Amino acid sequence: MKYILLFFSLFLMGFSTFIYAQTPLSATTWSGYVDASPHGNFASLPAGTGLTFSQWRRYSNSTYQSASDGYNSQNLNGNPLGYISSYIKTDATTSLNITQFSFVARRSNTGPTYFKAYLLFPATGVNSLIGTGYLNSTNNETITFQTDFCIPANDSVVLRLVLGGATHAGGTFRVLNGTSILGSSKSSCSVQSVLINPPATVCMGDDAVIALTSAPGTSVVYNVNNQSALGQLLLDTVVTNGSGTATININNVTGDSTVRIISAFTNPCCAINIMQEVFISPQPIATPLFTQIAPYCSGATMMALPSTSNNGITGSWSPAINNTATTTYTFTPAAGQCALGTQTMTVHINPAPAGIQTATVCYGQSYTFNGITYTASNYTATDTLAGSGGCDSIVTLNLTVRNAPQISITHLDSCKQLTYNNRVYTQSTTLYDTLYAVGGCDSLYKEIRITIHNNARLVQIDTSGCDAVWLNGIRYTTSTVETDTLYNTLGCDSVYRQFNITVNRFNLLYTVDPEDPYEMERFNIAVSDEFDGNFEVLSWHPANLFPVQTAKQQYLSATQPQNLKVFGRSIEGCADSVMIPIKLKAYSKEVMMPNAFTPNGDGRNDVFVPKLKLERAYNTAEFRVYNRYGQIVHSTANLNSGWDGTSVINGKPLDQGVYFYSISILFLDGTVNNFKGEITLLR
Repeated sequence: MKYILLFFSLFLMGFSTFIYAQTPLSATTWSGYVDASPHGNFASLPAGTGLTFSQWRRYSNSTYQSASDGYNSQNLNGNPLGYISSYIKTDATTSLNITQFSFVARRSNTGPTYFKAYLLFPATGVNSLIGTGYLNSTNNETITFQTDFCIPANDSVVLRLVLGGATHAGGTFRVLNGTSILGSSKSSCSVQSVLINPPATVCMGDDAVIALTSAPGTSVVYNVNNQSALGQLLLDTVVTNGSGTATININNVTGDSTVRIISAFTNPCCAINIMQEVFISPQPIATPLFTQIAPYCSGATMMALPSTSNNGITGSWSPAINNTATTTYTFTPAAGQCALGTQTMTVHINPAPAGIQTATVCYGQSYTFNGITYTASNYTATDTLAGSGGCDSIVTLNLTVRNAPQISITHLDSCKQLTYNNRVYTQSTTLYDTLYAVGGCDSLYKEIRITIHNNARLVQIDTSGCDAVWLNGIRYTTSTVETDTLYNTLGCDSVYRQFNITVNRFNLLYTVDPEDPYEMERFNIAVSDEFDGNFEVLSWHPANLFPVQTAKQQYLSATQPQNLKVFGRSIEGCADSVMIPIKLKAYSKEVMMPNAFTPNGDGRNDVFVPKLKLERAYNTAEFRVYNRYGQIVHSTANLNSGWDGTSVINGKPLDQGVYFYSISILFLDGTVNNFKGEITLLR
C-alpha cells in the first residue's frame, strides 16, 4: 500500500496492547454528501461479489449548487475547492487491487480546468493522491491514471475528485458515462493482531527496542519522529521471524522520540490498520553517590552499607561486610536503572590495642588512675587512651592495696574550727600515729579524722509583686533585701539565702479637660501612672465610645452624665483600673441683651456685651453695631470682647446716643440664634 499520512492522535501507553483492524463504513449514503444527478456511472468495474461501488455524490457543506449538466465548480470569492466523490467498499472475504482509473469528463467554458483524484481511507485518515487531470477544452475528454492501489478486505475508500481552475462561480464539471476502474479482486487473507511491547526504561544514549509479536512473516510499517521527504512520511518496515517476533530499534536515543506504528500486512492486499504511537522519553544517566563511611575500630559492629545511593539508585555491595580488615566494596546498580557502571568505597578498619597497668600501694596511700584516686584494691577500672587511627586503647587497672592492722579511728566534727591536743584546726584533716611494717608500709594504730564543716554557700532568690510581696509570713510594701541561714544536721551553716524583694507600684490617674464639660461639648481624658512608670492601656469602657481601645488619651462628647472606666497594665505586669465619673453641666442657650452701657472708664458697665449662661462651647457668627445712618461702627467675631463705644473706623469714642446691634450665635447643636435691637450709649 502507498500511504501519505495526514493525521492521527491515539497515544500508546507504556504497556502491552493488542491492535485490531478498523471498522469500515457500512452505508452507501454517507453523512455530509448528497446524491448526484444520474451522470457518470461506472462503465467498467472489477468483478467480485464482495465489492460495493456507489454512484457519484457531491459534498453538500459548501456554496456549490447542482446544475442540469453536472456539478458546480469553484466559487471565485475565496471559498474552498469543491469536490465530488464515489464510494468503494470491500467485505470481510474480499480484497481489491486497483491497476487503472479512467475518467471521462467535460467542463463548461467557465468550469474547472483541472481536477485532482485522491483515494481517502476513512478508517485511518490516510489520503493518497492518484494524479492530476487537465481539461483542455469543453469537449469530452478521457484522463487515465495507471496505479497499483490495494484495498484490503473489510475496508473502505472514497474516490474523491477535487476541482479547481474555474473562472466563474457558475462554471460546471461533469463525469460522463464511460468512466471505468480496472483491477482484480482476491480472496481475503488473515492478518493476526500485533502485540506491541514498548521498553520499560530507556537510558540517555542507549538503544530503544520495541518488541513486536504477530504471525510469522508479518510486515509491520512504522515511522520515527515524523521523518519525511517531499512532504511524505518516511516509512520503515520490519518482518516477524519464524517465531513471530520482530523488533523496532531506535539507536542512540538522546531525546524524546515518537514511533508511529501504522499497519501490518502479509501481502499488499492483506493488511490491518494500526495507527498507534509509542512515546519514548530517555532517562538521564546518573552516577551513584554515597557518603563516605567513617573508619571502624577492629571488631566493632558495622552497619550494612546503604542499598540506595544519595541520588536514589538502588543496588547491592560486594564482598560481604568485614569488620576486622580494611576492605574495598563495589556497588552494582540493580537492572532497569539509568546509572553508570560500578562505584567503590573503601572502609578502613583501625586496630584497637589493649594493656594492663599494675601497681601496689600501702594501706592509707592512694593511687590515681584515669583521674580517679583509689585507696582500695581494684582490678576492673579501665582507662581509654586515644590511639593511632582514631581507635581507643583500653588499659585495665591491676591495683593491690596492702591490708592494714587493726586501728582505732576517731571522728571529730566541728562547724568552723576545732581544738585538738592544744592545736586549732580550721580545715579538715586526718592525724596518724605511724608504725612501720614489713615491706615499708605504715602500720597505723591510731587515726584521728577531723572534719571542719565550713562550706556554706550563698543562694540569691529574686521575688517581686505588685503593691506588696509576702515572704515567710511577712508583707513587704517597699523593695528591700532579706537574708536567712539554713543549718545542716550538725548545726553548722549550710546555706545563706538572700531574698531580693522588689515591690512594683502602679496606680492609674486621670485628668478631664475641661473638668466640667457641657452637654455635647468635646472634652479630653488622659491617663497616667502616679509613679511615672511605663504602662499600656488595655481597654476603655463602654467600648462603643472608644474605637481605639489602647490610647492613653481619648476625645469625646456626651449628652448625659455617665461613669467611664479604663484598664491598664504596667511594664512589670501590674494591673490597675480607674473609674472616671463624667458630670455634665446643662447646656443653656439663654442670652440676655443689655439695653444701655456707660463707657466712661469707671470699671462698671464700660462695655456692651451679651450675657450668656455659657462660659464657652459656642461661636460668634456675627457681632455688629450700626449708627442711625446704617453705618457699621463695630464688627468682631469675638463676642466676649464686647463693644467699648469706639468707632471701628478710627478708634475714637462715639457720641452718646442710640445704636443698633445685630448678633448671631452658633451653638453646639447646630442652631444659630439671631439677636437684633437697640443699645443706648451714655456718657
